[in-house]
Amino acid sequence: MSQQKLLEVKDLRINFAIEEGEIEAIKGISFDLFRGETLGIVGESGSGKSVTSLSIMRLIPSPPGKIVAGSITYYTADNQAISILELEEKALQKLRGNDIAMIFQEPMTSLNPVMRCGEQVDEALILHKKLSKSEAKKETLSLFEKVKLPDPERAYLAYPHELSGGQKQRIMIAMAMSCKPDILIADEPTTALDVTVQKTILSLMNDLKSEIDASIVFITHDLGVISEVADRVLVMYKGQIVEQGSVDDIFKNPKHPYTKGLLACRPPLEYRLKRLPVVADFMEVKNTENGVQIIEKQHVISDLIDQYKVKPEETQFRLQRILAQEPLLKVSNLKTYFPIKKNWFGKATDFVKAVDDISFDVFKGETLGLVGESGCGKTTLSRTLLQLNKATSGSILYKNQELVMLTDAQMRPLRKEIGIIFQDPYSSLNPRMTVGNAIIEPMQVHRLFENDKIRKERVVHLLETVGLEAKHYDRYPHEFSGGQRQRIVIARTLSLEPKFVICDECVSALDVSVQAQVLNLLMELREQFDLTYIFISHDLSVVKLMSDRMMVMNKGKIEEIGTADEVYLNPKSDYTKRLIQAIPRR
Repeated sequence: MSQQKLLEVKDLRINFAIEEGEIEAIKGISFDLFRGETLGIVGESGSGKSVTSLSIMRLIPSPPGKIVAGSITYYTADNQAISILELEEKALQKLRGNDIAMIFQEPMTSLNPVMRCGEQVDEALILHKKLSKSEAKKETLSLFEKVKLPDPERAYLAYPHELSGGQKQRIMIAMAMSCKPDILIADEPTTALDVTVQKTILSLMNDLKSEIDASIVFITHDLGVISEVADRVLVMYKGQIVEQGSVDDIFKNPKHPYTKGLLACRPPLEYRLKRLPVVADFMEVKNTENGVQIIEKQHVISDLIDQYKVKPEETQFRLQRILAQEPLLKVSNLKTYFPIKKNWFGKATDFVKAVDDISFDVFKGETLGLVGESGCGKTTLSRTLLQLNKATSGSILYKNQELVMLTDAQMRPLRKEIGIIFQDPYSSLNPRMTVGNAIIEPMQVHRLFENDKIRKERVVHLLETVGLEAKHYDRYPHEFSGGQRQRIVIARTLSLEPKFVICDECVSALDVSVQAQVLNLLMELREQFDLTYIFISHDLSVVKLMSDRMMVMNKGKIEEIGTADEVYLNPKSDYTKRLIQAIPRR
């Protein structure tokens, strides 16, 4: 890392117009970026990370947003200072992509769904590098090889929906790197990716950074990821930088209570906890006339962990008690195949073997963790257990009742007892339906309770159970944060008083601090309502925290199954070892 300054942000202030007036989203932040440096910006949703990154590219939507004060200066290779906030649109277009490029958080919404992926990268090369169409294609294919896409020719011709999340993210990286920019802004580029894909993407970005001598502004809510990539770290909270320093300083000697909270709420791998520490354990936030006041709570991380730590003998006793029962769910030789080729007579000749001859049991009161990369069959398995996908063959016994042969009408009463919390709360809630109506509807369908008055009282109770308030009943999904929406989906699942709940990647895209709150809630609800979980995630540290036993899936098959501690400490398969090695360690 050199001392040549590439970017200087001074006293930046950004406001957004809302119905009640204006809200100050960024409150006078200042920082520098040097050549060859990776600067990490970390904080929860709403802290101002993404707004800061968008302001560097002048991509703040106006209205409702506007930069009201401050300066953003980009320094060229010959040290010429360019004031980004004063550039005209034509000069801005030349700067974007060419000198400063950006990898957005969600590649599916960042890529044009009706254009082939290769053509989208060609477009940037033709515009900025003035290459011919054939030259641009040759350069794009070379970039696809550099970002380690398995089949560059196929990826070039593919539409975004035909590629996996990790492959789409590589396309975005190739596009951002195509013009060899000085500065690469990466806004949550690994959120919701498998740990193995995440590790590959982080390594790839580091290699490409060195190759083109670029600097990276890496934005994430995950301090574990920051520890792998960053040289320096800025911690943001409610539009302000509350702490900054080297990675070692931030991790070994955090000073601000918010930073301490973020560090403490990551699931540990070395021991088990009854509950995770959360940011509220370290600070109290009060709204005053002069703005937000932070009151530090004098908690030491190690003291909290000692307080919440589970003794090995407690874990052993719980396991023995659970496994002494008859299985609640018994899955035998289950197969779920999807046809991908048919002959002239319409008969399937080739299949995707999403779930391929697997057998396992789940016991009452247990949390069985299910872990594996995207495409391993986790979600298909969960949908097959609920008969949302029909099994090709095999047996699913729930309380000794065979589910595989049941029709949808016969399954309906059982769906009251077997619930599912889906991965994306926003797409699983009707945007036109208030939260209260979304929770009351399943109770009406299954005719739970005598009338809507009793049902409404039950909804209010559920909202309060998951940490929301009665006043939220009449609000719509878009009025809530991601973590709050996930709580609403949990409340809706609980409305039918299920005994068996499948949690399908239900915390994968949440901030680490919100994730800790939701995981604590799920553990509390398990004890309160005597629930049985299948907990699905690609994040092994989260699965280990939640699970009594752990099952690892790969390509539709079970790689191994055992107690959570056993699988983590003594993995038998190379695949499991690879998943464990990919977890950020600090």
